[in-house]
Amino acid sequence: MIYDKFSQITDDRIVAALIGMPKAKFTALVKVFESAAQAIDRERVEKGEIKHVKQGGPKGYLDSYEKKLFFVLYYLKTYPTFDVLGFHFGFSGGHAHAHIDRLLPVLVRALTSLNVMPERTLTTPEEFSQLIDQYKNIAIDGVEVACVRPQDETEQEKHYSGKKKTYAQIPRNLRL
Repeated sequence: MIYDKFSQITDDRIVAALIGMPKAKFTALVKVFESAAQAIDRERVEKGEIKHVKQGGPKGYLDSYEKKLFFVLYYLKTYPTFDVLGFHFGFSGGHAHAHIDRLLPVLVRALTSLNVMPERTLTTPEEFSQLIDQYKNIAIDGVEVACVRPQDETEQEKHYSGKKKTYAQIPRNLRL
């Protein structure tokens, strides 16, 4: 489905819009992602969480490490709901959620092994300050929009919907 179209794209701008990186970096990351997935599977066998790593059986849509990596990167870049994500990849929203739960730790391990995992656990302003000094470019994912409220009381009343209080329709001069 969507991966088939992705695999034919040659424009790095479109690739980056879909997964957040150029195709050459994606191709290089696939090998690290695969080894991270295999390492996690080996650890799960050693811990007794699973008896053995699946090797046979029916293949789903995410039947290669390229598709798995594309799936998780596409989710992180575009952040659709699980129902929409499942629709794009040919399965249910519940299966999309299960795949993300399983593949995110693999991606974290792969990025950590390459020493490119972003810092996410800052506890003090000093740590934040050190990161600012360490990196040239910092992306902050957030938007703040100021809410402009009229300062004049009569203007405020014009914009007030009255939904929070039952006495909102009573004129101010008649209130007790």
